[in-house]
Order: sequence, then C-alpha cells, then structure tokens
Amino acid sequence: MRNFPRLFLLIIFGAFLLSSCQEDEKPIDNSSKIIGYWKKSINSGENMILTQYFNFFDNGTYNSSSVYFSLETNEPLGYAGRSSGEFTFLDDQLSILHTEFYGVPQDSDEIYAPNDQLVLINGEFTEEIKLQEIKVEFSEDKMIWISPGCGPLENCIGDQVFERYTALEF
Repeated sequence: MRNFPRLFLLIIFGAFLLSSCQEDEKPIDNSSKIIGYWKKSINSGENMILTQYFNFFDNGTYNSSSVYFSLETNEPLGYAGRSSGEFTFLDDQLSILHTEFYGVPQDSDEIYAPNDQLVLINGEFTEEIKLQEIKVEFSEDKMIWISPGCGPLENCIGDQVFERYTALEF
C-alpha cells in the first residue's frame, strides 16, 4: 500500500509519455469532394447577373470564369475574367494557386468583354491574390466558402455559396 502513490505517479507519467510520442495526424485529402463543376450567381444590378464558374479536375488543376448574363434574356453578355491554376483540398482547407488570369483590358469602359478580347494580367497579381486559402464546408450539393471574420468597417464579401452543376450552361 505504501508503494501505491509511486505506482500511480509512474502510470500517469508513462501515459503522458506515450500520448506525447504519437505521430501528428496527417491532413485528409478531400479533393474527391470538390472535383466537378460549381457555380454561383449574383444579381449585379443594371439588369445583369454575374455567374462565377469553377471547374475542379482530378489532376489537381482548375479553371474558372466570371460571365455576365442579361437578366431579361439570360443570354451571355461577356466575360469579366477567367483564370486557371492548381489546387489542393486538405481537411477543410481549399488552396487555390492562380497561375493565369485574364481580365477586361484596363482601357475599356466596359465591365465585361468577349472571351477572345480578355487580356493576360498575371503581372498585376499580388502574392495574396495568387494563393487563396479558403475554409470550405459542404451541404448537399452546395459548397460554402467560409469568409474569415471582418472588422466593423471592413468591406466583407461574406460566405460564398456555390452549387454543383453537370455541364456548362452557355
């Protein structure tokens, strides 16, 4: 009975040592959840809808485009931009590395242009824009990009909800 406190302390110390020596958990590759076609649309005013498309492929690449549509006819009016690059999706963290980005020429008065008139603007990327880190959640056929918290005077976009779709619509 006199050795009980020593034995108890030895067991606690041994348990502590064993638990601290376990390997760190490796992140889970969730890429299969995101593979496919996703879109989100917002009413951008002036009788237009802006639809953003993301296509994630099983080889770790993606492409995206932002297209304005007429609110009245649902006909495409033009592109705000398009990009391509690489991605990883580990645990709930989506990392998108933009390697090419095309946008409306700076000297244009329009907010959209035909696809073949977009210009390469890679040099204008900051490192923060080149690599996006996004926390993602899924709900049925929806992918939700969780917006980080914002201060009271910051201009925040909020959470972005993308819906899965099966083919390009235009």
